[in-house]
Amino acid sequence: MIQLLSHQEIDLAQWEACLASCSHSLVYAHAWYLNVVTKNSWQALVEMKDGKYVSVFPLPLKKWIGHKQVYQPLFTQQLGLFTTSDSTHTAVEEYLEVLAQHFQQVQYQLPSTASFSLPTQKGWQMRLRPNYELSLAASYESIYKDYSQNLKRSLKKGAQASLHSTLVSSPDAVIHLFSQTKGKELPNLQARHYAILKKLVAQAQKHSAGEVWEIRQAGELLIGAIILRDAHRITFLFGASSAQGRKLGAMGFLLNHLIEQVSNQDIVFDFEGSEVPGVANFYAGFGAEPVSYLSLSFQRSNTSPSWTRTVFASLAKRLP
Repeated sequence: MIQLLSHQEIDLAQWEACLASCSHSLVYAHAWYLNVVTKNSWQALVEMKDGKYVSVFPLPLKKWIGHKQVYQPLFTQQLGLFTTSDSTHTAVEEYLEVLAQHFQQVQYQLPSTASFSLPTQKGWQMRLRPNYELSLAASYESIYKDYSQNLKRSLKKGAQASLHSTLVSSPDAVIHLFSQTKGKELPNLQARHYAILKKLVAQAQKHSAGEVWEIRQAGELLIGAIILRDAHRITFLFGASSAQGRKLGAMGFLLNHLIEQVSNQDIVFDFEGSEVPGVANFYAGFGAEPVSYLSLSFQRSNTSPSWTRTVFASLAKRLP
């Protein structure tokens, strides 16, 4: 049976145990992550068996025109259904049916499956969004062979400029660089959102799931990146580049360094995708494959659904 649990009713130890038993969990679904990006405003649909959680479906909540709605938080590309080998209810459509019974409005993003079909209730709409993912199971030499010629030339340029990737503790410099460059094109991105990102990095580092990388030249920050790690994937969450950094191909140099570090392992490098052609081509240059995910909208009224909040959540993806 699928139950809707309030935030106070969720057993966080059980939640984390369920994710640990799931072969396809995402770092965004951890309780500590959800607590930060929603400011502790989330509930969940949970399947229980013999007193333990065997499936979980997180529901970030906010008030919208006097009622609670499910939404996709900033810095959280996808959520969805996370099941274990003990799960009985394994079809995401079952959870969406329950979801629509309790909430008037939903904006939600989750992994796509070939068998997915929209729930039967009226008001659901769907669109596919592109992610880019690269398997790191092969050797670095094999992965490098599939790099585009443009990327290979860019990496040589970075090597000639003696670029060096450095792991740092604070995200302040990369966030400041973003706010002074790409951030100026995103007027909806405000100081409070950057504050959430800083807190998120601190929590990710506390749980050994977050890293901040920089490349500097003569003390000047060329590029910076915030990386998330778990047992299954490395996720490129956030990054910024100066004009000189772009000229030297510094972001590609850093991402190549991270890929070389963990090649030959059963891990996926998740670029977090892009609908901007130039950025998508940059990710594809690493040999990354497009992997679609679902962006769902539901509302009971006849008003046409708005996709603007999930577009905002993509930070106009993004950089290189």
